[in-house]
Amino acid sequence: MRGMVTALLLFNPTKPCKDLEAAMEKLAVFTGRAQTLAEARHVLCRVNPPLLVFTVSELPDGNWADVVSLSAKASSPVSVIVVGQRIDTKLYASVIEVGAFDFIAPPFDAPDLAHVVRCAADNALARRQAATNSRPSALIARSKGTLQESEV
Repeated sequence: MRGMVTALLLFNPTKPCKDLEAAMEKLAVFTGRAQTLAEARHVLCRVNPPLLVFTVSELPDGNWADVVSLSAKASSPVSVIVVGQRIDTKLYASVIEVGAFDFIAPPFDAPDLAHVVRCAADNALARRQAATNSRPSALIARSKGTLQESEV
């Protein structure tokens, strides 16, 4: 994993989420915050969205599955990690099946969290690189003050 890791923390500031935020700070992960799906939409539509999204299972205007769906439409690939109050194997299975990267629950031990963050960030970066490499080649030429795309 290279460069700065960025994450969007999508939840209300409850005890487990505050613990996660503190653990992320210790890992030197640059974090932004949102409390609703609508707020997250604005962040994920930006040119360079965060690599990771940590979300609780229920939001005021949606749930974790909505976050996974929203992240699929982000301007660049992101990895979604669902945060539970406690270990829940049924929820874990659903999270993975629907397309989130992982499911975590307290306690947020530094080595375990660092592993999840590293793997999820590497996954998002690899998908971003693959998306960049799969775009059709094009030449951009200036013509009369506007950009035009020409096939190679």
